[in-house]
Amino acid sequence: MPFLDLPTGIRMYFEVHGEKGDPFLFLGGTGSDHTLWTHHLPALAARFRVIVPDPRGTGATTRPAAPSTCTMRVMAEDAAGLLDGLGFGPAHVAGLSLGSAVAMELGAARPDLVRSLHLHGAWARSDRWFVEMMEIMEYPTRLGDLRGFLRLALPCILSRDFLADEEACRALERGFFDGNPHPPSREGVLGHLHADKTHDATPRLGRVKAPTLVATGENDIQVRPDYGREAAGLIPGARFHLFRGPRASHCACLEMQDEFLRETFAFVDAL
Repeated sequence: MPFLDLPTGIRMYFEVHGEKGDPFLFLGGTGSDHTLWTHHLPALAARFRVIVPDPRGTGATTRPAAPSTCTMRVMAEDAAGLLDGLGFGPAHVAGLSLGSAVAMELGAARPDLVRSLHLHGAWARSDRWFVEMMEIMEYPTRLGDLRGFLRLALPCILSRDFLADEEACRALERGFFDGNPHPPSREGVLGHLHADKTHDATPRLGRVKAPTLVATGENDIQVRPDYGREAAGLIPGARFHLFRGPRASHCACLEMQDEFLRETFAFVDAL
């Protein structure tokens, strides 16, 4: 299994798919591991060397005991350590939700490592409304009820069409828990939620040099489109894309895979 010991003190699990093209790092959302991007890999790996890590707190990567040590800036240092260790910079970097916040911090701190940024379900800072949303999901997590955490999260991040498909929902739950050799932990999810609640990149987004695509779903009720527009407005020259339609949820980049790939490829090809 491929691991890398990082300067930040964690041991990170990662996979690389594809043997040609630019490196492309994909970062997932709260509580998710590298398998979040599984369905996208065939199309992406045909064009890029795709790096999919387990972020700190998830999968086979180190899970720090203290959730308060997990911040977006620390996770951006992890990502920088991974790219440096692999010798893969500058890379295209995409992130969903928490991953988008890590990606924007990486772009601000290490512009030498980032060729382009792709921020999905992104927000620049966690205001009172957003923190309250996170604390709703934090409640069952603090009690050790990780399945309760997932059940609360799903209506916030997925479309009505997805949730109407009972088999898809069961498959998703199996992927998180019963079929996962490294299922989420209380401390890991609490660490991610701490990073979500304390995120504020607004003082640094003006430092981002890489061409940036900010994309959100018109029906995203967790990270509303106005949050994405605010983030795009703070990043010099950023382009904003709105996914539209019944599947345009917080996870539009997953639910609307064809449009996601089309927009991603077009953005990279235009560089």
